[in-house]
Amino acid sequence: MRTKLILGCFACLVLAATAAKAETDIIPKPVSVTEMAGEPFRLKNGTTIAINDARLHGPATYLQEVLTRSTGLRIKVKSGTGRIELRLTEPDEQDESYELTADSRRIRITAHSTRGIICGIATLRQLLPPEIERLTPTEGMEWTVQPVCIKDRPQFHWRGLMLDPVRHFYSVEDTKRLLDQMAVYKFNKFHWHLTDSQASRIEIKAYPKLTDEGAWHPYNHLDRGCMERAGKENNPDLLIPRKYIRETADGKELYGGYYTQQEIREVVEYAAQRGIDVVPELDMPGHNHIACQCYPWLSCKGDGNDPLCLGKETTIEYAEKVYAEVFQLFPYEYVSIGGDEVNRTRWTQCTDCQKRIQTEGLRDVSELQAWFTKHMERYFNAHGRKILGWDEILEGGLSKTATVHWWRGDHPDVTQRATEMGNEVVLCPFTFCYFDYAQTDQTLQALYEGDIVPTDLSPQQLRLVKGMQANIWGEWIPTVERMNWQVFPRALALAEKAWTPRAEQQWDEFLPRLQKHLPRLTEMGIHYRPLKTNRP
Repeated sequence: MRTKLILGCFACLVLAATAAKAETDIIPKPVSVTEMAGEPFRLKNGTTIAINDARLHGPATYLQEVLTRSTGLRIKVKSGTGRIELRLTEPDEQDESYELTADSRRIRITAHSTRGIICGIATLRQLLPPEIERLTPTEGMEWTVQPVCIKDRPQFHWRGLMLDPVRHFYSVEDTKRLLDQMAVYKFNKFHWHLTDSQASRIEIKAYPKLTDEGAWHPYNHLDRGCMERAGKENNPDLLIPRKYIRETADGKELYGGYYTQQEIREVVEYAAQRGIDVVPELDMPGHNHIACQCYPWLSCKGDGNDPLCLGKETTIEYAEKVYAEVFQLFPYEYVSIGGDEVNRTRWTQCTDCQKRIQTEGLRDVSELQAWFTKHMERYFNAHGRKILGWDEILEGGLSKTATVHWWRGDHPDVTQRATEMGNEVVLCPFTFCYFDYAQTDQTLQALYEGDIVPTDLSPQQLRLVKGMQANIWGEWIPTVERMNWQVFPRALALAEKAWTPRAEQQWDEFLPRLQKHLPRLTEMGIHYRPLKTNRP
């Protein structure tokens, strides 16, 4: 008996040591992975996905969709028990942790929230062969999952990507594909930049000219620049897609497109099923050339030039009416006002703006913008929303309840100042997180090893860092193919930086896992930038 006990203890020690060293191809890297012996789980015809709570019907349907589209198998959703089980315990919707166990008999994902369950589904997708990501059934495949126990939770709550469909338009289907790709790697925020100086992409019923006229334009310098590069570089991914060209009655070509309110609801619902909140951005008061062209009375002196005139009550009414429709379309609590790169010099020459400054007891035009931001924040709050803005909204003063997107990487004090004031911050410095920027063979490693989170923050300030995101600005990204090239595999590195604790991030350990994920990206139809070098 004593010998058996010693042997049993030895076996446990070996298993524990194996678990400590266990490698997994999961990205982002989980907290704990225990690989176990035994026969794998096999996905078969008639497999059931069982739930123990009605709130899991959406995640179960999502998993059913993922599994059936590539396998062609019949998979049902039911209550009770099944071969794949989704289980909610002690509900806490703020908790995204999960536990996944798999053996030959069953796969079980347990979590405290539907978000946690969806994170577990992302891991399950990665445990299956890469072909699970195909959009059509594959014959002759064995769909297996090796015995494993994974316990996991994220480091940061905010793990996002921002897409700019203003400079170049992306269809609803293009957007859904990106959302599905994000879900595989546990991104949970989709920041949708819907207006800018070049176009407006969101239907606002109170102001129909914004899309009737403002969503379309003749080729501008960005469009011509992309086409010139396409020729010089022999790269068709830089060509303007003909599907977004329409011809006017007099034979002129206009480029553009927009999302109807119904299409926006469709995208929001699709994202929610994948555990992703959609954060709309309608930039104000700057970057509004197209809005001022459509409605010249929005501008100082009524001349149709950017920015919005903050001295006019009609401008304030416009902003409130626009956001009122936005609130109806986007249920998530955060909405971005943008607030970046405003040409405030026009306000110094505007009688209406100067009168507003005097009436409100403001010192200068920077405080005028701060007044507008605070006014709109009160309006947001009254409608159950929280305001976000680029880091320029700090200038002139900011309320403690606004959240700041730190993008100016050459202003390292922004996060320090914002958190000292008590404001939460989402980190997206252009030094690491502008995925539209050109890449070298060292860019990926620099991102993975870089300090996106400033190292000089106190523990109290660190608690105000909500997380991080990458921004995909569209000036030089006219096609989905070009977008994929710019974003992947960089997005996988960012996913791990946002999910996995900094102390657990090791480039030499991440790179082999990333290389094993490249076939999965191919199966998703992602035209990614190849890894041309593995070492600095």
